[in-house]
Amino acid sequence: MKKILPLLIALVALLFLWIFLSKEEPITGEFYKSPLPEKFIKSSYYSDNDLANKFVIYVDFSKSRRNRRLWVVDKGEVIATSYTAHGKKSASFSSFLAPRKFSNIEGSNQSSLGFFQITKEIKMGHPKKHDCSCDNYVKKSTCSHWPKAFGLIGKSESNSNAKVRSILIHTGSYVSENGCTGNSNGCFTVSPEVFEILQNKRLLFYQPKMCYLVAIK
Repeated sequence: MKKILPLLIALVALLFLWIFLSKEEPITGEFYKSPLPEKFIKSSYYSDNDLANKFVIYVDFSKSRRNRRLWVVDKGEVIATSYTAHGKKSASFSSFLAPRKFSNIEGSNQSSLGFFQITKEIKMGHPKKHDCSCDNYVKKSTCSHWPKAFGLIGKSESNSNAKVRSILIHTGSYVSENGCTGNSNGCFTVSPEVFEILQNKRLLFYQPKMCYLVAIK
């Protein structure tokens, strides 16, 4: 036992050191950007739906919520790499780990995988506080605005109940460009800045069929 204890302490210390050093920091004054992982480009969703020429939000649920695991891509160009939440019932026992379970069942409070179509913008709830500097909100470090959301229609067998489940893309106080500190009921919660990009692109494209989301593990 005396020999095992120092080893355990060393392993715990190494784990915390890895967590601290692997923390991704945003670039001040602009969006953090990293290349879109090859796993998305090689997926059938990418080729079958000509996503190289579309506006797409990609989510990699093989990563934990504390990592930047969401890519906003417009016709192959990465606009931003950011954070997103996952369903609270999808969660591992630790926020340092990736979600483990996914569901297409109403009331499961789990995230769904697959190919989604982003639909019209809707209003939701009452004004909430968010840390942001978005032009479409208020130019303050902390602003109060009506939370908004975009609906999602599941185009895969794994997410066909997305509309029935009210799975949305929306803002939340627990997701910002500084990180993600909470879980959703299955929705893709994003920072206000990422939501504003989507607002602008939807206005530009006008047709909702031009905007998509892909979530894979």
